[in-house]
Amino acid sequence: MNLLGLVFGLLLIFACTFSLSMHKYLLSNPIETSCKNHLLATRKILNSYELQYYEALRFVTEKKNKRAPSQTSNTTPTKVTINHQNRECSQLNLWPLLLDGRDKHPALYETAAQLLRVFYQTSLFGEEIRTEYALLDTILNAASKAKDSPNITLLPLEKLDLQKKDVKQLYFLKSVYYRMLKGTKEFEHTGYPALLDYFCFESKQSQICLKHASIEMFTALFGPRAAIVLYDEVHESKIPLSKERIMDVCAQNGKIGMSEDVIDLLDLHSKRHRFSGKRTLVETEGDVCLKKNVFLPSA
Repeated sequence: MNLLGLVFGLLLIFACTFSLSMHKYLLSNPIETSCKNHLLATRKILNSYELQYYEALRFVTEKKNKRAPSQTSNTTPTKVTINHQNRECSQLNLWPLLLDGRDKHPALYETAAQLLRVFYQTSLFGEEIRTEYALLDTILNAASKAKDSPNITLLPLEKLDLQKKDVKQLYFLKSVYYRMLKGTKEFEHTGYPALLDYFCFESKQSQICLKHASIEMFTALFGPRAAIVLYDEVHESKIPLSKERIMDVCAQNGKIGMSEDVIDLLDLHSKRHRFSGKRTLVETEGDVCLKKNVFLPSA
């Protein structure tokens, strides 16, 4: 009996040890996979950076050595490439709402709420009513408290501390806000973009640059049908868009009641911006999506 009990005891110890080892493996395996994907994505970004740096350096060198103008040739017009990356100059700056409040900037406030609704209603807000306004007010309150620090000219959205008296609603808003900051790798159908690509808090006068805005920004501002027409005109025509043209296109494509105050938030004339060679590289590997700002040589 003593021998049999010893055997059963050893088997029980082995079974417990195996179970704990398997449990640790199952817990650590996703972390290990995520670390590997992060490393591979980092290597892809580094390789892409080296390639683009070489091409930019060669372009700058050729431009400096180029003396005679190139001969004009008959070339067929190229189709406009749809851009899904929103540049920094095309972000909606919410800083005026901190200085003067939403009563003095109703167009800016409503446009911000509209962007939140278009980007995140289906994927994150669900059936919740007026969530975009509750979230926007909470973000503005958190930014207003963070702005009290001296010499603040830039408020990172990812560092804002959301606060609300309703604990249940605060938990929901924080959960939604965290996912909004991250975004998804693909957001053409069921996903959603990263909040950092479309909003900012900077103490400067800025408008949404349509030339470098993504097609998603056009869609959120003008509606899906008008967005395609206006996007093509911005990138094909040499004549800047006018307020009247935007309102006509929107009216013809179902976007009725486009306000001139909203159009005043847009930069319709800038065709070229100097970004000092700044680029945003995006690479994906598995479930990991990395973005990194790099600087390339510029003429």
